[in-house]
Amino acid sequence: MSKALLIMAHGSRSETANDEFRALVERVAQSAHAAGEEFVAVLPCFLELAKPSLVEAIQQLEHQPVKRVQLYPLFFNKGKHVGRDIPAQVTEARERFPDLTIELLDYFGSAEGLAPLVLDHIAGQA
Repeated sequence: MSKALLIMAHGSRSETANDEFRALVERVAQSAHAAGEEFVAVLPCFLELAKPSLVEAIQQLEHQPVKRVQLYPLFFNKGKHVGRDIPAQVTEARERFPDLTIELLDYFGSAEGLAPLVLDHIAGQA
């Protein structure tokens, strides 16, 4: 089954911040390709304050051979957005795109390897 990966950030009024996130997603796409991951597309989307939204990002896949979309929330904590707002947007997307399987992945802050990554990043600055 062909799949796409959407990575979601909060979004900012600062276009510089949004562009920084878009560049990160592009690096993830390149890393996924180099690692042999078989994503038809790896795209950014935003919860609010920036474009594209989740629905708009899915619309970008319209002419791609995608049957499954994985949404990865790049959020640190399971607050209101991760616990309520993102699942609500996923529900809306599932209703709008019934032919797609839309899977909500665990948010970034739940990753087991996050603490060592933080320490490595700190050590690299010392």
